[in-house]
Amino acid sequence: MAGILAVEMLFATGMAGAAAPVSAADHTTAASDATAAATPQTSTAAAAAEAGESQQVPSQEKEQAASQGRARAIDIQIDYFEGRFFKERNIDLYNLHVFWQNHTVHHIKTYYGLTVERAVGCTTKDGIYRDSEAVGLGPAVQLRWERPLGGKFTGSIDGTGSLLLYNHAHPADGRAYGFLWRIGPRLTYHYTSRDAVSLAYMFHHSSNGMKDHNPGYNGVGFSLGYEHRF
Repeated sequence: MAGILAVEMLFATGMAGAAAPVSAADHTTAASDATAAATPQTSTAAAAAEAGESQQVPSQEKEQAASQGRARAIDIQIDYFEGRFFKERNIDLYNLHVFWQNHTVHHIKTYYGLTVERAVGCTTKDGIYRDSEAVGLGPAVQLRWERPLGGKFTGSIDGTGSLLLYNHAHPADGRAYGFLWRIGPRLTYHYTSRDAVSLAYMFHHSSNGMKDHNPGYNGVGFSLGYEHRF
């Protein structure tokens, strides 16, 4: 009996020893599997976060660019031009322009608007006096190249074009429509973040673009402006 009990005890001890390593191995394998399962999820979350950040940056840049392109302002200008360069065409202009800013690309701004013109004077071709007073009205566009000068000042070169319909043929022996072109430097003082006043010295040319009945004339003068940003 003693021998049988000894054999049984040895057998039980061997079985317990064999069972212990297997259990440890199972726990190690299970932990490895859990880590492997968690790693793809962590990588996926990190990749998603990076993708979100990369999409957010271009989106912000696009919003800033769109905001710059959508910049809106109203620009009101009053001109006085004295007739020059033609001895037989003594016509002065008093103009009112209302422009709305349309788009901004870097330092270039585009505007569309309306021009009202009051022309006074005469032509004296062949020594004959011909009254050339008229009132004109029509659409206008403006292109402005602007740069900062320091402080609250900016400088620009303005170029505008207007298509005008007159109340009668203008000048005398002309037609009832014509073009007004202006170009010149402008100095602007921004006295608030939204409001500015400006002064320009400009050259103008007026004509209807045709080969006959087109007594075009030129002039120079000053333009006062007020601009408000929305």
